[in-house]
Amino acid sequence: MYSPALILANSKINELQAEAAAQRLAKKSRSARRDSGGRTAGALASVRSFFSLDASPSLPKLSDYPYRS
Repeated sequence: MYSPALILANSKINELQAEAAAQRLAKKSRSARRDSGGRTAGALASVRSFFSLDASPSLPKLSDYPYRS
């Protein structure tokens, strides 16, 4: 049927796949804990800066405008 070398190789591959899956899960949970709200706050800040919601309106001063009433 199956040679012992093939059985051992498949066992090692399964072990490595399980270890990699556990590492990915741990990395994902660490990044989720670390970024709890940071990603949304960063996105909100970039939207605000894009639409200039934080700053006052950027209208020109009319101090030197010759036709003001």
